[in-house]
Amino acid sequence: MSRLLIKNANILSMDPAVGDFDDADILIENERIVAVGPNLEAGDAEVVDGRGRIVMPGFVNAHIHTWEYQLRGIGADWVSSRDYHANMHKRLALHYETRDVYLGNLLGSLNQLRNGTTTIVDWCHILRDAEMTDTAVDALEESGIRAVFARGTVKPPER
Repeated sequence: MSRLLIKNANILSMDPAVGDFDDADILIENERIVAVGPNLEAGDAEVVDGRGRIVMPGFVNAHIHTWEYQLRGIGADWVSSRDYHANMHKRLALHYETRDVYLGNLLGSLNQLRNGTTTIVDWCHILRDAEMTDTAVDALEESGIRAVFARGTVKPPER
């Protein structure tokens, strides 16, 4: 059984039954929180010093396009959703390949985890075929993030 004890942390539980603590501990067994409170003991647990840290539940991002991760910063001058659709869907997305979607989903998910988001709804509207779809889901699973996968297709260019 794996045990982890976070000591002396500032805890925001988001649960009125548990409450918040300025200087307390969290005992985790097999990836589940089993106790929260001051001065917990767990002799065989790995101990992490939480002093000066805030511990709280992960954030939820209810709308993200992780496939676009490597394009962040591009389009800073697009001023409307019309600009976004004209440039993203009718130009850039048409050149995306399966490996690009995989990298975007993996890196985008890891970035979310790095910044405290543990759950996402990933609107992946770049998908052209089953392989691209499976690869996008594989990347989310590999990252370890909790995700709802919302599938969409690339919009064909207007004629």
